[in-house]
Amino acid sequence: MNHSNSKPMFKRKYTVKGEDVNDFMVMQNAAYLKYASKIVETFLFVNGFTSLKMNKSKVGLQKSNDQIKHLKNLMFTKPFSVELVCKEIGLCQQKMSVEVYFYNEKEELSTKVIRELFWFDYTTWQALTPPKVIAKHFLQQERFKRVG
Repeated sequence: MNHSNSKPMFKRKYTVKGEDVNDFMVMQNAAYLKYASKIVETFLFVNGFTSLKMNKSKVGLQKSNDQIKHLKNLMFTKPFSVELVCKEIGLCQQKMSVEVYFYNEKEELSTKVIRELFWFDYTTWQALTPPKVIAKHFLQQERFKRVG
């Protein structure tokens, strides 16, 4: 069940682990941010952009402005799914807004992480437009949305 306005780009399933929870067995904010980063990295990897390949190209992703909105708790040992959705690519395509949705085992929306991603060049430490071969994977859903 997709609660976003956009088509999901990528989805993965996990189980809440001991290091993810607090003393009340509830998943903590740091764990949500860790899984939000993990799904972006996995998405890039599956599309052929390994860390090694991006390092060779001297291109990286930097995240900022994380916002977490909790609706329901994810609990220790329970399965959950994480869904990545690209919301927009901003001015000069240097900033991307993604949303990462967390669903509990009943497929109820549990938490949403809103994150801005910036592409940058390791050699100059400046923001840049992502290489077209990477950007097309984030833009793919936009092409399918436009009709006529």
